[in-house]
Amino acid sequence: MNPVSTGIAVAGLLLTLVFLSGIWVSRSGKPYRTVPFTVHKLVGLAAGVCLAVIVYQAHQVAPIGMAEIAAIVVTILFFVGAVAVGGLLSIDRPVPESVRKLHQVLPVMALLSTVGTLILLLRGR
Repeated sequence: MNPVSTGIAVAGLLLTLVFLSGIWVSRSGKPYRTVPFTVHKLVGLAAGVCLAVIVYQAHQVAPIGMAEIAAIVVTILFFVGAVAVGGLLSIDRPVPESVRKLHQVLPVMALLSTVGTLILLLRGR
């Protein structure tokens, strides 16, 4: 397997683990237990780093165009939004239902955006 395929496979595995650990966290109830919450955060961080490495490697192979840059920015915004809303959910105070709904939607949007970004970055490389 070439390095790009390996990176995409690892990123896919990590993103799957982010979703599964997120379900684990939500089912553990509030206040969130330390182990599921920490696993969820660390796997999310690892997925972000893995995706950053893929973008860096793609840039080393060929220059990144404006469409790819726009897709990367949108993907980053979705990830940052998901992390920020997740942080709001982790506080001990009650939060509006809309915050919980946002944390259900933003990760899916981040995933779809990630797939689109990877397709743009890796086509023709």
